[in-house]
Amino acid sequence: MGVDRVNEPTPYNGPQPGEEAYDAATGRLGVLQAVCDADELIFDHQMPGPLIAFLRPQRGGQEWMTDSRNVQFPNEARPHPDSGDAQP
Repeated sequence: MGVDRVNEPTPYNGPQPGEEAYDAATGRLGVLQAVCDADELIFDHQMPGPLIAFLRPQRGGQEWMTDSRNVQFPNEARPHPDSGDAQP
């Protein structure tokens, strides 16, 4: 009998820990710290996806987390639809 892969999350293929990353949800650049399965976290992450990405500002400051589907390589980054930077 085959293995049921219907509920498996899409594999993460974005920047790796230590690399610069763009968070499309916030429009911010940061350094990716980790991508974790939501089931591994012991706090209420309130993210819709199964993988959570942790980022930090390049020069220090407040870290943040986002759904891993928002994480892109900076050279592939596109403005967030709500950012007002959309091209006509």
